Amino acid sequence: MTRYSTPFRKSDLQEGKPVRVDVNGKPIVIALVSGRVYAMDSVCSHEGGPLEDGTIEGYCLVCPWHQGIFDIRTAKASPETDWVTDLHSYAAVVDDKSGQILIDTDPDVRHSDNSNEGRLQQEAAGEDETMSSRPLKMQLKLLDKVSHKGTDIMSFRFSRGDNQNPLNYRAGQYSIIDLGTREDPKGPIRSFTIASSPTEKDSIMITTRIRDTPFKQKLSKLNAGTVVKITAPAGDFTLSEDYSKPVVFLSGGIGVTPFRSMIKYATDRQLPLKITMFDSNRNHANILYKDEFDSWAKLNKNLKIIYTITEEEAENLPSSATSEWKGEKGLIDKAMLTRHLSKDQLNDSIFYICGPPAMLNAMQKLLSEQIGVSDDKIRIEEFTGY
Repeated sequence: MTRYSTPFRKSDLQEGKPVRVDVNGKPIVIALVSGRVYAMDSVCSHEGGPLEDGTIEGYCLVCPWHQGIFDIRTAKASPETDWVTDLHSYAAVVDDKSGQILIDTDPDVRHSDNSNEGRLQQEAAGEDETMSSRPLKMQLKLLDKVSHKGTDIMSFRFSRGDNQNPLNYRAGQYSIIDLGTREDPKGPIRSFTIASSPTEKDSIMITTRIRDTPFKQKLSKLNAGTVVKITAPAGDFTLSEDYSKPVVFLSGGIGVTPFRSMIKYATDRQLPLKITMFDSNRNHANILYKDEFDSWAKLNKNLKIIYTITEEEAENLPSSATSEWKGEKGLIDKAMLTRHLSKDQLNDSIFYICGPPAMLNAMQKLLSEQIGVSDDKIRIEEFTGY
């Protein structure tokens, strides 16, 4: 058994944050979970997704590309995401004196040493190696679907399961839907932010653009009463429990969906949280949930919403919209932010960004380079819209 040192000590790792190391020519991801260090292959068995960019929920490592789920302790693929196959796990030992993390590159070898970390790993090996914290696959019934006029966007409302086993989630989380579309080059599943709030007890809602792909076409043709497979929610793009700091939402197009969930939740709970949202869309027709947002702003004194359209000229708007349109025009920029946010808000707020990759990158650059927002005050969620 040969062990190779890594450039990391246990103290370098953040709980639940995977990092990649190359050990003896092998790309390996290591992670600290519940105080223990685990190691496994870093390349997803589906389409090669970089697992170091994934998220960890309990002992579940979720691939960032197509949400395949692996047990970080064993590298076993979850039966809930059967489009991925098992990977290899590796023995990770922490040297008692230096704290250095050592990896045995022989796959699936358990520890036999007497070091403290080895003892902990041996105990872990003796545990039930099923994914005790894995997302639960459920079967939810489609209640209804709605097309948003003038767009390629549809909303789908599903049951939340039965009273004994409801789908519970935090505002802003996502779930994975499996339609079995093996003919789709991107696979049979997609992840969708749950646009509804946990306070909406009777159903959950997802909203998405309908593309010309086998998955999206099958989704758009589902009839009410159809049962679909869905995993329990995951993700940490959620509100902090510290309501003393104001939040600013920057949304682009369909990326507004997690913010609908958060705003509805904050309004229903009457949270003492100051929320300002900048909602950017191509045109007036593509502004999702506007009537709901406007009605919630009347109920929630802490909520302010600024809409902006980027492409459509005023003369192309319906006559009623032309006379009533009071929103901004153009991309979200420094001038727009400073028009609507005080200096204290710019300095103190937590900024949440959700939208397509180009918008996300532009907003990160705007906040970091032009506004001077530190990285620890920026939360991001990429919305590919596939």
